[in-house]
Amino acid sequence: MNKAHYILLVILIMAIFSSCSDWLDIKPENEERENDMFQMVSGYEEALSGCYTSLVSQNIYGKQLSMSEIECLACLWKEPVETNMAAQYRLYHHQYDNDDARDVIKAIYTGLFNVVAQANLILRHTQSADSSVINSRQKLNLIRGEAYAIRAFCQMDVLRLFGQMPKNAQKTVSLPYSEDASIDVLPSYYDFNSYITKLQTDLDRAEKYLRLSDPLAAYISGIGDDVPTYGDDDFLKYRNMRFNYWAVRAMKARLYQYIGETQKAHDIAMEIINAKDDDGNSFISLSGLTDLPSNYYALPNECILALSNDGQIDYSISVLGGDPTATFYPNQTMCITQSMLKDLFDGQNTSSNNRYQFVWEKETADATGIKYPTIKKYYYNAQTSYELAALLTYLEIIPLIRLSEIYLIAMETTTDLAEANSLYKTYMLSHNVMITDDIASLDDVKQIVLDEYRREFYGEGVMFYVYKRLGKTSMKWTTEAMSDEQYVLPLPDSEYDPNATKQ
Repeated sequence: MNKAHYILLVILIMAIFSSCSDWLDIKPENEERENDMFQMVSGYEEALSGCYTSLVSQNIYGKQLSMSEIECLACLWKEPVETNMAAQYRLYHHQYDNDDARDVIKAIYTGLFNVVAQANLILRHTQSADSSVINSRQKLNLIRGEAYAIRAFCQMDVLRLFGQMPKNAQKTVSLPYSEDASIDVLPSYYDFNSYITKLQTDLDRAEKYLRLSDPLAAYISGIGDDVPTYGDDDFLKYRNMRFNYWAVRAMKARLYQYIGETQKAHDIAMEIINAKDDDGNSFISLSGLTDLPSNYYALPNECILALSNDGQIDYSISVLGGDPTATFYPNQTMCITQSMLKDLFDGQNTSSNNRYQFVWEKETADATGIKYPTIKKYYYNAQTSYELAALLTYLEIIPLIRLSEIYLIAMETTTDLAEANSLYKTYMLSHNVMITDDIASLDDVKQIVLDEYRREFYGEGVMFYVYKRLGKTSMKWTTEAMSDEQYVLPLPDSEYDPNATKQ
């Protein structure tokens, strides 16, 4: 993405938007500047770039919903020390009535809806955009498709964080679904099923607009010749990491798995895995065998959706460690213990498993010499021209959906044991592990998948949602009992909360 556009958009967003009871709304005095922004197609492109800039903020996917706080909710890091990491300690113990925890929850909630409001603003202006502004129907559809996808992505995570348990809920929860950027329209609240319908509608819209407008839709069998390529349009660069057609399909697979519609989740996952263009080229492949030896620890070449984050190295080391040469303070850093690492890879061939070999820094030690394994997923040491050249595409990224997750969705939801074994062998081969024995039962498959989720997605904000989706009454490495009270985050105090009046 054009960095100048990013900077310009940040300035414009700050000028155009301001907060009103945690919602990002338009001040009347800024309407003229807002309208001017959308008088050119570049304004729409810059507005979309602004959404990506907001998505990578540390309040949401730049840190709290990827590498830190969300992983504390899943108890993946060693227990934080309360005196140094008060908010993380409270989240680790699911104590949401504490001020430190409430502040983090409010920041996440507000950050997600800020992005939603930006997407809504784009969608509102596309309704009146004429051919003099966006002279390409394909470009208009692409902009609409991305905006709908962004709106759905953020509100899906609102559901997964603040919504009720997807099955056997003991506590019902209504949530706001925002579809308007206007200061005069407050979002309506919806029960679980109605909220799901809203998400499905937005994902259907995104898919419709992107199907014949996104160059990546060329990997739909029989459709390739009808998909525009857009030539040298800078806006079309890095489509494989933006909210593209296949990212929307992956979001649908993730949603269907979450709500228990396993056949739909399976079918979409297999569609993504098998997607090829008319020449037989695969849309995407598992990349562990090539990425990890190249020090691309976030596996960028198997990302279906990711964020570019050129500032992450400035804070990721203090959050996660990963740098074997830096001074290490375990009481201020997200790390694990030696026993946790042993548990994590229990039964695995650690002599060849490339996640164990490459992704974890196992020699990090504090001042007393005690070693604490730290994750290198967001660490790099840009001292060579090779690494410098790879920064934008391979090193400075936050994965949002990777093909590894799609394989695990397909494995968990299949009813065919032979298919599960085939998928597992391919998946593990990308980990540099050759599997010769078949898994004995589909129940065993589900346990293997659960363990793989925990191993695979450290620092990517996935495991809490897995535990919640499955209704697990306990988490690994903690004795705390888990139920609705722990899995359902409370809405911020500043928000209208219809659930507070429910008995």
